[in-house]
Parts: sequence; structure tokens; C-alpha cells
Amino acid sequence: MDMLINGKWESSGKSFDVINPYNNSVVDKVPIATKDDIKRALELSYKAKPGLSPEERADILTSSAKELKSKRKEFSDLITAESGLCVKQTLHGVDRSIDVLRESAKVALDIEKDITQRFVTGSPDGKPRLKVITEPLDLAVGITPFNHPLNQVAHKVCPAIAAGTCMVLKPTEKTPLAALKFGEILLDAGLPPNMLNIITHSPPKEAVDQMITHPLVEMVSFTGGVDVGKYIAKTMAANGKELAKSVFELGGNAAMTALDDADLDVAAKIGLNAFGNSGQRCTAIKRMLVADSIADEFIEKFMKLAEAYKYGDPMDPGMDMGTVIDEPAAIRIQDRVNKAIKEGAKLLYGNNREGALYSPTVLDNVNPRSELVVKETFGPVAPIIRVKDINEAIKIVNSVKYKLAGCVITESKDNAEKLANETAVGQFSWNGPPGYRTEHAPFGGFGDSGNYEKEGVILAAEGMRRIRTFYEH
Repeated sequence: MDMLINGKWESSGKSFDVINPYNNSVVDKVPIATKDDIKRALELSYKAKPGLSPEERADILTSSAKELKSKRKEFSDLITAESGLCVKQTLHGVDRSIDVLRESAKVALDIEKDITQRFVTGSPDGKPRLKVITEPLDLAVGITPFNHPLNQVAHKVCPAIAAGTCMVLKPTEKTPLAALKFGEILLDAGLPPNMLNIITHSPPKEAVDQMITHPLVEMVSFTGGVDVGKYIAKTMAANGKELAKSVFELGGNAAMTALDDADLDVAAKIGLNAFGNSGQRCTAIKRMLVADSIADEFIEKFMKLAEAYKYGDPMDPGMDMGTVIDEPAAIRIQDRVNKAIKEGAKLLYGNNREGALYSPTVLDNVNPRSELVVKETFGPVAPIIRVKDINEAIKIVNSVKYKLAGCVITESKDNAEKLANETAVGQFSWNGPPGYRTEHAPFGGFGDSGNYEKEGVILAAEGMRRIRTFYEH
């Protein structure tokens, strides 16, 4: 597949392979963008000024949603091939992306409404009179990761369209194909040339550096790991872009806390969130904090579900889980598990690896200071940490720098609110999984999980517009 520049599909002199993690076959080849390609894409998008009405933007998004729904299986199969995620997960990812398109269409119709009345103070003589003006940014850059190859792209691109903002997107080199295919749908729906350009590059550093430091770029929206996010922030600051708008949606280390009054059937079912998307979600359960008084019974129930969780060929609709993104990732996960075992954790199930295929894995008595649970372990591992009470649970939850998501299983609303308030993560669920979200709601974290800016369709679109105030004296 070629990259999208100026409404056309372009190649370059070089390309790289997109590899299927399950069987190591080449799914497709995509271009390695040159410096001139990237410069041209940025400048063309900046100059585009498409000027679409809210209704026109909404129509493009609505038409794209209908087209994506008609190609649901085609997109799901493509995502599975490039990512190794099982078809159950990738079908869900396509459905979520359809929702993002639909919600963005609603936002497009609302985002240009006059907000002046929110700021009128009602001075006695009626003066000075003011008007609050909102308008699209001229150019935003979007950089997306591999774990949700379509949905993460939709969460950058669709709010930009709703806002009327032009974007140059660089999807991860590991899974760029769904992003390119998505661009095709948007173009066919009537998106003007250069309102979205998509460039591909491997390795990513050279392209990212050029994009985030370009003088015309007003905003950078990045989703990915904390180390890369901090690198981008430092690089922007070192190149005169320290005041450019930035949105960083980074890693997570979500804890599920099951208190002594937890419904254990509910807790066990929610615990499977640790394996969803092959454990490659920033909101996936990475730590299970279980009250010691119920731990044995919880483990008994959870193990029955974990042992029944099917993993293997991601194209098999009977599988619950496919591979992680590549073999080096699987090796890194297994190394951390083995280290935790050496530190005293008890392996209850799993820790088997074949290439990029890593089994669902359950451990008990994990040390809360183990690398396995202090860092974000991006894979299907359920580490159980036994705790005395809610206060010890809060202390352990807060012992890491990530502040993205969490959940508690308890019958007590008071305890649920206590844990939510004292851990203060970006999104929290009571008797539900930490990864639950709706596409329009605010989403994002604090600490090593982000820079306090929020995604979610409504706030993402609003963040891609500038506000000016006009006073009449």
C-alpha cells in the first residue's frame, strides 16, 4: 500500500515490509517516506484551509461510518494480519471505530456553535461587548501505536475532521495498513485533499523528529509508551516547539482491587481483562490486588476462566487471543515473568511462548516491587498481589508513576469512592473493568500516563481549535 499525500497514493524509492506476527509472512510493503515527502505533506496540509461547513464534515464522517461498517470483516482481517490480534478483538476494534466516526459527526455539527454567552458578565451598561471565536488549528500531527491499529487512528483523525483541522498522520511502522485503508474510505467519502495526509516510515525516529519540530506544526497528538512520549516532549522543547500544543496518551499500570466483600464471580470475569487484546491495552489489568481473606477462592474461580481462555491462530474465530506484536515483545514479557518467579512469585498457569505467541499467564504472591508490576508489562499476564485491606491496596496502587485507569470490586460504594479518590487515576470503574470507556467521554491520565490533556471525541475535537476573543467598545 502507498502513503497518502495531496489526495493521491504515492510510493517512494524505498519500502519496508509489514510482517504478520503469527506466521512471519509479509502482509504488504509500504513506502519509507523521504524528508521531502514529509515536508511536502506538512506544508500542503498547512496550506489546505479546506473550509468545510459543519454539515459537510458531518456528512463525510457519517458516510465513512457506513462504508466502514460495510467493510467490517475486510478491515478486521487486515488488522489481524498486521497485528496478530485475534479476530474477536479486531472486529470489536472496527466496531469501536465506527462509533468514533458517528460520535465525531455529532461533534462536527455542534463545535462551531456560538459559546459567547458562557463568558458574558452582564455589565450594567452592556459594554464592553465581546464575541468568543473558535476556529480550527491549521496543522496537527498525529502519531499512533500498534495495539489498536484502527481505533487509535480514528481517535486522532475523526476529531480533527470534526474540528475542521488538517492533520498529517504517522501510524506506527508495525501496523500501518489499517490507517492507510481508513484514509481511502475518508477520501472516497469526500474528504478534501490534504485535510489528511498519511506518511509511513521505518525506523520511526527520523520521521517523528522532522514532524514534531516543523515550524508550521501547531499541535502534536501522540499515543504510545512513556519513554517515547518524554522523548517527543524534550525534542520539541529543544527545537523551539516547547509552547506548541501537545497531547500525550501514554502507558498504564491498571490495578484491579478485589476487597473482602467482592462478588468473586464478577471479580474473576473482570480479571480476564488482563488477557484482552493480548494484554496490549494501556488500560488492561496489570496488577490484581486481592484481599488475603478471599484470595484462595478468587484464584480458584479465576483459574477456571484462565485455563479455558483459548489462544492460537488469530484468524481462527474460536480463539480468544492471538499473538503479541512481535517475538521480541513476547521474550521481554517472559523474561519479566521469569524474574518475578525467581523473586518468589508462584506460577499458576502459562508462561509458554512460541515466537510471538505467548500464553495467558497467572502468578500468585507477586512482590509489588517486582519489575513485572512496577513497569508496564504489555502482555497477557495476571499478577496477583495479596493485600490485607483497602489501605494497603491504595498504597500499592500509588507506588507506581502511572495514573491512567483502575477498578475495584466491592459491595461498598464508600470503599469504591475512597479507592477512586485516593488513587486519582484518569478513569475508574466500580465493579467493572478498568478498560471500559465510551468513545465520546474524556480519556487520559496523569503522571507517566499523560500530560493531563484528554482524548475522547468531544474534548479531542475541542482541543484542535483555537479560541479568540473580540471586544467591541
